[in-house]
This record gives sequence, C-alpha cells and structure tokens, in this order.
Amino acid sequence: MPLHSKHSRPVDERRCSRVGAFALAALMLMTACASGRSTGEGLEHRPPPPLSAETNDEGVDTGEAVFSNLPTDFQPVQVSESELTAVLTTFWIHFPLRVSTSYHPLYVGRKLALASAPLSGESWQSDLAQSYGRFCQRRGTPGDCLTLFDDGPHLQATDKRSIALALAVGPALEGVDTEVRAMLNPTRLLATLSFTITAYMALLLAPEPLTKGVALTFSVLMWGYLGWEFFDLLRAYAQLHDNAPRASTFAELRDVGERFGRVIGPNSVRILVMVATAAIGETAAVASKASKLPGFGKASLSVERNTGLRLMNAASGAERIIISVNEGTLRIVLPVNAVSMSAGTGGDERASNGGHANPKGGKILPNGHRAFKSFDAFKKAMGPAGNDKVWHHIVEQRKPNVDRFGPEAIHNTENVIAMNRTKHDAISAYYSTKSDDTGGMVAREWLRTKPYEEQRAFGLMILRRFGSVP
Repeated sequence: MPLHSKHSRPVDERRCSRVGAFALAALMLMTACASGRSTGEGLEHRPPPPLSAETNDEGVDTGEAVFSNLPTDFQPVQVSESELTAVLTTFWIHFPLRVSTSYHPLYVGRKLALASAPLSGESWQSDLAQSYGRFCQRRGTPGDCLTLFDDGPHLQATDKRSIALALAVGPALEGVDTEVRAMLNPTRLLATLSFTITAYMALLLAPEPLTKGVALTFSVLMWGYLGWEFFDLLRAYAQLHDNAPRASTFAELRDVGERFGRVIGPNSVRILVMVATAAIGETAAVASKASKLPGFGKASLSVERNTGLRLMNAASGAERIIISVNEGTLRIVLPVNAVSMSAGTGGDERASNGGHANPKGGKILPNGHRAFKSFDAFKKAMGPAGNDKVWHHIVEQRKPNVDRFGPEAIHNTENVIAMNRTKHDAISAYYSTKSDDTGGMVAREWLRTKPYEEQRAFGLMILRRFGSVP
C-alpha cells in the first residue's frame, strides 16, 4: 500500500528550534536500552548467534550492522477500548509510572490567578487561563491540573500544545476503573502522559537521528503498531504543533486537539496512549511491558513478515533511527543478530548491494542493506568496486555527516555505489564549487546542515545529471 500524500513544508533551521523546549526534558526520559524477543505463529525462528553482532568467531571486530529502510505498507493493529482500559489498569496498579499524585492547591491557584489577571496587550490570556481553569474544575482537579504554570504565570506555546494534546487523548482515559481512580488521579496521569507524548513527538519531528534511548524504543513500537498510519500520526502532530500556539481561545485549542484525534482516528489515539504510558519511566520498563500490550503478538508477526525483524529486538536494540516526515521514510541501524529471517545471496541481495553479492552471506533484511562502522570495513567486506571504478558515497562521508548520522548511515550498501572513476572525480569537483543549485554557495558547505534525506535526494539528483544512474 503506498504511503499517503506528503507535506511539502521545507525543512529549515526553524524546525530544529521546535524541539528546544522539550530536548532537556526528553533527555530525562531516556536511559540505556534493554533487549527482548518476541515470537510469531507460523514463522521459522532461529536463535541469535552466540557472538555479538560485531565480532567474528575469533573475536575480531568486523564493523558490520544492518542498515534498513523500514516499510510502512502494512495494516495497523486494532486495539479496542476495553483492551486499552485493561492494560492501563494493569500498568497503573503494578508498575511505578512516576506520576505525581499530589500538588499544592493554594500555590497553583495563586499562579492561576496571576495568569488570569488582565495584562497589557494580552487580555486574551485571561480568557484562555480562566477556560483552562474551568476545564480542570470539570475534571475534579481545580487549579493547574496539567501543571502548565510551573514555569511562569503565562500560557506559553508549549502549554497550548499540551492542552490541545490532552483534549485529544483525554477521552481514551475515561474508561478507567473506579479502583484505579481511587488510588491514582487520572488527571495527574493525563498531565504526565501529555508531557511524555509532547516530548517524544517533538524528537520524532526533529531532523536529527534518534539514538539509543526510550524515545527510539517508543518510535519503533509506534511504527510496529501503526504501519502505514505511522506517518499520518507524525503529520497530524506537526499540524497540532504549528496550530496550537496560534490559538487564542480554549475553544480553538479544543478544535486543534479534536482535529488531531480525527486525523489519526480513535484506534491510533488508543495506541498512542498505550505505548506512551508504557514508555513513562526507563527503557528497561518499556521492554518488560511491551509483551503485555494488547495486540503485541499481531504487531510482532506483521513486522517479521514484512521486514524479517524481531519487533522487540528492533525497539530495544536499535542503535539509531533516521525519520524523515517529508520523505515518508524510516531508516534504522541494527545489530546483525536483530534480524530473524535470512535472505539468500542470490539476485535480490545482489541487487540491494549495488550489484555485488555479500561475500559473507549471513543474515540481511529482504528490504535492507549491510552497514559498516568504517569505510575500510565496507571495502574489506565488499572488495574492489570493479575495473576502472571506485566506491562513491551518495551522502558524503565527511566527518560532520558521520558524527551526525552515525557511520552505519554513511558506509552502507544503499549509500555507497560503484561508479566510473572519471564521473566520480567530476562529481567530487562539482561538490567543491559554487553552484546555482545551492544559491551560489559551495555545494558541500550548503549540504552541511541539511537532514539526511535532503542530502540523499540532492546526491541522487547530481548522479542523474552526470549520467551515473538512470
């Protein structure tokens, strides 16, 4: 199934600043990864090799990993309201979610009163703050129920996004049991959940790769559950991110939140709430909770059939993931032993490796590529490029790219192709000159701050211009 239509919003430095307010907070949510495994009925499962993914039988570093384009052309898993309620009840009772269950009403009320006082040129703040106060009152928690005034007496852009998101996902929490309501205030959980989703989604929208941590685990689980709806979620949140700060009334914020919920649908809202709740805390907790999520077996089976990956291995063992919302692509770096099915060394693999069969055979994703920790490791495994040919990097192997995206994203069989030496030299010379394509800047310098997908698209355009690819 093809991906839905893509937005054409340009990627620029403004997008990087979007996540500035959340980056530090999100870092508090991220810890080291843990591993896990899942099983799927009807599939042949093989135990992972006894050695690490990067050493051979003599303990020598081979510098290998799997660099894969993750498909999204599979159906999302369906999670019912009753399943969501059951798993949330289990999580809230048996797992520490680090949710604050008490606050200081007088202090919060004082700050709310300050925010409600008319301010010069900002009288709309009063109406919005008062409407927010009534929202909290209706939920049985008067005051600052989403803790939005902890950082000052005004509702900032990030606060408006939190309100809109709470209005979007709040209905999914309405079915919790009376027992849970008695021991844990669902509104306080909503505040924590809204903060968690906002922090993770901001990171997913950023042009920088996600590296090991709970945010990466969160994104892989969401992909495994949502399939082709994964990018619908990201694009819908991008709209909420842009529209919420422009709202001047609570009714407008409600409309922004409800529009987000309508775009992704109630099933995706339930999955978002479910996975985000599991992700509150440490990565190890996510790994221990994942197998208890409703529909996890179906998600694991779907992922294995479409990619050859063990979902939990990918979620907790991935080294980094590059997400491009504009391009609608996910690229992931995994240890070799995360792959559960092997493709042969015949025509398909030869094609994916740029016409060169993998000399070591071994496991490789049907839709993936072999990646390496260095260019030397790549050349040692792949051998010479061919008569009068050299290996050419589509996304250049400059140190800033390696540092930013990781060596596996640069030295892999998708990004490195065999090319005629003369054409390679001509393209290299072009990258060192000023060009109309780059607004008069040296092409290499112009590309330096661009995200991975934009650099790759530019590199392919230049290859076509020089007649190196069709």
